[in-house]
Amino acid sequence: MTSIAQECWGHVDDWFAAICRHPFVAGLTDGTLSEDVFVRYLVDDAHYLDRYARVLAGLAARAPDPEGIALLAGSAAGAIAAERDLHRRFLAPRGLDPDRDVVPEASPTCVAYTGFLEQGATAPFDVALAAVLPCFRVYAEVGRHVTARRALGTHPYGAWIDTYAAPEFDAAVRRAEAYLDGVAVNRDDVVAAYRRSTRFEWMFWDAAWRGEIWPTTP
Repeated sequence: MTSIAQECWGHVDDWFAAICRHPFVAGLTDGTLSEDVFVRYLVDDAHYLDRYARVLAGLAARAPDPEGIALLAGSAAGAIAAERDLHRRFLAPRGLDPDRDVVPEASPTCVAYTGFLEQGATAPFDVALAAVLPCFRVYAEVGRHVTARRALGTHPYGAWIDTYAAPEFDAAVRRAEAYLDGVAVNRDDVVAAYRRSTRFEWMFWDAAWRGEIWPTTP
């Protein structure tokens, strides 16, 4: 029988294919992505990470068992430790320190995506958990996709690629998915939440590519 995590992933193959075709990911793969675009993405990702870690911490508090508490609290702490370091190493030399209030505001897409995740505080636990998992699985799969096709030699975004292509990251993704399999009861709502978040993942890449900003005048 197909697990709920496998079913969720099967329902987003169209969005994942679109992510792999996106010019942001294509440029990330061959190393031609403009540094300005990558910086825009990392700035948004720093904003996202702060909110995402808080959502994970909130889910940990709602988890029905010690396994879930440990998994989700550990994921929140790990996201802060590993990804924050990645942001800092790339952004700080460019005068953008994600640990201080010296970065541009989050894009409308970033605010919408994190707002959707934060609304999960009032959703059933399994549905809220499903909404945060595409950030795990999509990045693991993008890391795998890019690694298989990346340009040879020194790569300007090699540290980013290596973070998400690492076996340790894939193992963390699988642990989270296995936990969803054990707690999911609202199957249709779980799949719907997972698909919406995956659509937001595509939008997140696209917002950076387009340089999406808030209107400055009415």
